[in-house]
Amino acid sequence: MKINNKLVYWFIGLLLVLAGVLACLYTPNSRESVSLTIISEGQPVKTLTMEQIKEMPVVEKQVTIRSSSEGTQTHVFTGTPVREILTGLDNVVLTDSSKFTASGLDSYTVIFDSEEIVSNDHVLLVYAQDGKALGSKSEGGTGPFRVIILGDQFGLRAVKYVTELEVN
Repeated sequence: MKINNKLVYWFIGLLLVLAGVLACLYTPNSRESVSLTIISEGQPVKTLTMEQIKEMPVVEKQVTIRSSSEGTQTHVFTGTPVREILTGLDNVVLTDSSKFTASGLDSYTVIFDSEEIVSNDHVLLVYAQDGKALGSKSEGGTGPFRVIILGDQFGLRAVKYVTELEVN
């Protein structure tokens, strides 16, 4: 069976155009926003920009994290307690919630007991490390936000690339 060369070239050209269009439509950074979305009952209830979060009470803490992949590192993190971020939510949402979930772009997820979040300030949403913005995942950073737990020396519950907090 003989295949017409023009047909083959036309088909290859069509595939190249299609690949180009799909490459333009696919933006790997589209999920990387500089905002934090609060979710309750599967629905977004509030979105906070970086600027709005920076207007909240600021906490700077020196934290040493021992990691099997990155070794032992000490940094000064700047952010705000997660409790402060959730304070602006409807009290019914907070009082009816038993857990809070922090999720990162890499699908790493940590669940916190509500008592852990509401009663003290040891769970921080940070946006700067050593005075510099965390940077996005695509830039090789750990942001735009990161959850750090004070006193968690191994960083097992620290979440990088945070863009969502879910109230359950």
